[in-house]
Amino acid sequence: MKRIFFVLFALLVCMGLFAQQQFKIGDTGPAGGIVFYDKGFTSDGWRYLEAAPAGTEVAIVWGPNKNIAGTETAIGTGRQNTRLIIAALGAEESAARLCVNLNINWRNDWFLPSIDELDLMYKNLKQKGLGGFEDGFYWSSSQDAGNYTLALTKLFSDGNQYVGYKDYANNVRAIRAF
Repeated sequence: MKRIFFVLFALLVCMGLFAQQQFKIGDTGPAGGIVFYDKGFTSDGWRYLEAAPAGTEVAIVWGPNKNIAGTETAIGTGRQNTRLIIAALGAEESAARLCVNLNINWRNDWFLPSIDELDLMYKNLKQKGLGGFEDGFYWSSSQDAGNYTLALTKLFSDGNQYVGYKDYANNVRAIRAF
């Protein structure tokens, strides 16, 4: 009985230590990517954002020119944006579909970042020489508010935000929240 108690106690201690693991920007995340954001506290089930490893980057279309109502730009909205895109486009080829289909190191909770999340990737990783990002355009999950045939992009050579036609192939780097 004492042995079972000891094993259970040790297991609970280990789980507690793992659950409280702290990450810094630039650290390798649980899925093998790079942590690029720490909001400082856990809420809505997450504290950190992790960019997928460099080898997972692909150039792909955002999707067909279909209006996706409700996408937002703020930090923390990329996952919901991705859900909205998938719900509207179904199995059609898209940047969002590519992200949700990723399975990296047994993690399959990837999504297409919002434009503000993409901006953090640029500032906290690309500008510091981390993450192996190319200098090209990257898709966000944020649709242009004024024209549904466009989605917001970030040019990683200069950090400026642009719009791009959804049927044009740009780079995609998936992220996950944990």
